[in-house]
Amino acid sequence: MARPNDWQPLRESDPVPGDPSGVRNQVTHMKKIAEYLRTQAKSLTAMADADNLKGKYADKLAEDARGLGRKLDLAEDRYREVKGHLSGWADELEDFQKAADKALGDAQDAQRVIDTHAGKDDKKPTDEKKGEGEKAGSTDEDPALKRAKEDLADARRRLNTTEGDYQERATHYAGKIRSSIDDDMKDSWWNDFKGWVADADWLGDIADWASWAATFVGVVAMFFPAVGVIALALTVVVAAIHITQALTGNGSWFDVVMDLGALKLARNGMKAAKAVKALQNSSRKTAAGLANRQAKSQAAHGNAGARKTAARSERKRGGTSRKNRERARAKRLRLEGENRAAGKRASNEVRDAEMPQITAQEKASAIGDKALARQMKDINKWRDAYPDNPTLASNASQAQRHKDAVQGSWAASTGLDAADKSADAVTDDGYSRMKDRMTAPVGSQW
Repeated sequence: MARPNDWQPLRESDPVPGDPSGVRNQVTHMKKIAEYLRTQAKSLTAMADADNLKGKYADKLAEDARGLGRKLDLAEDRYREVKGHLSGWADELEDFQKAADKALGDAQDAQRVIDTHAGKDDKKPTDEKKGEGEKAGSTDEDPALKRAKEDLADARRRLNTTEGDYQERATHYAGKIRSSIDDDMKDSWWNDFKGWVADADWLGDIADWASWAATFVGVVAMFFPAVGVIALALTVVVAAIHITQALTGNGSWFDVVMDLGALKLARNGMKAAKAVKALQNSSRKTAAGLANRQAKSQAAHGNAGARKTAARSERKRGGTSRKNRERARAKRLRLEGENRAAGKRASNEVRDAEMPQITAQEKASAIGDKALARQMKDINKWRDAYPDNPTLASNASQAQRHKDAVQGSWAASTGLDAADKSADAVTDDGYSRMKDRMTAPVGSQW
């Protein structure tokens, strides 16, 4: 039966929480396990005592069978005793909850009477209230109001008693269960670790906090991929905790699948953002080389006339003398140096050029990511400056694909996470039950 949500005027929340039906389901499950263990222990004992075991392996097999049979007997004792404790707790828990619910109902009835009388008092004329005040002590309190206050006080006392008994019996049964499992059958380090994870509620708190933070940062990363590394780190933390909980049977493998999907998408988004930056640097380098060659070619073409004029002048002077040849060679070297300098200046201008400014529309096309929009515009700028160059054209095409991947990856990752959180928050128990069916510890045998 569902527990009351409103515990006013007695408490802020349920003072006797628990699910007797769920506990009884566990009792039924443990009973089946105990029966299974008993059957297997008997089978192993019969195998060890069989006379038809022959050969070198017979003694070892019989010894191991008896040892395992004894361990199964101990495990069966554990399940049988704990089953009995849980069965007793379920009955008492149900009684405590019935008593608490009765006290709550009585208290709420009494509070309604008190509120009704308070409303009537507020509606009395001022003169009447004054008159009543002058006669204070001379008249008795309304019997119905007095009885309601007494009923409220009584309901509060009953609930306090029930809550105290609930806490005492819960502690009693917890001690019984601990005593039942404190036997000669020692748990492995893995069982101890699973128990530690089950008790570490703070792990779940960290996972919840990091998950919400990753969702928020993931939304920001859709507009500013540079912060994607933070979202990735948070998602790694969440995934690590969920994997640990799932491995130990304290969490759902569905959460792990969701985390790994989000992690993959987030990583793809970061890789795509880095790829756009690398393509922008490549386009700059390619354009700088093209500018260098183009500037040198133009300078050489411009200096060609000067070289021809100098050659004719030297020939008129007799051009074959050593001095004239050296003069011509020096002039040629100077002109070649000027060509190289012109190419270097053009190359530097491309490499050192400021990133282009973007319009509001261009920024919007990158979903608000200013850096990504400027990188894309720079790549397209050099492609348009040298339309015949296949490298620049290829860079622009690849950059557009990576830009779409950046936005798509973060949108899909964030959407996946948000959908999971929304389903947990707004759907019925079906979604949670589906997750629960994907909860089982590694190595679980039943």
